[in-house]
Amino acid sequence: MTLVETLQTRISEFICCEMDLPPEDIDLDTPLGAFGLGSLAGMKLIGSLEQQFGLRLSPTLVFEHPTIAELALAIAAIAARGEAAHV
Repeated sequence: MTLVETLQTRISEFICCEMDLPPEDIDLDTPLGAFGLGSLAGMKLIGSLEQQFGLRLSPTLVFEHPTIAELALAIAAIAARGEAAHV
């Protein structure tokens, strides 16, 4: 599994758990807001990803990359460039 796929899975799992949605309702190209993910849950998601992957991420990423697919690609690119710091 690639880093992008792993990130997509973790983001999807977070949304399912946080928004109480079944996995079959999750589409990688649906805007995060359509799942009910607001700013507070978005910050919680970023915090969770930082902890799981040892990255330091901007909380604005969820708004700059508003789908699971886009967010996973952006975070993978940050990790690949070595811009993320260990927490």
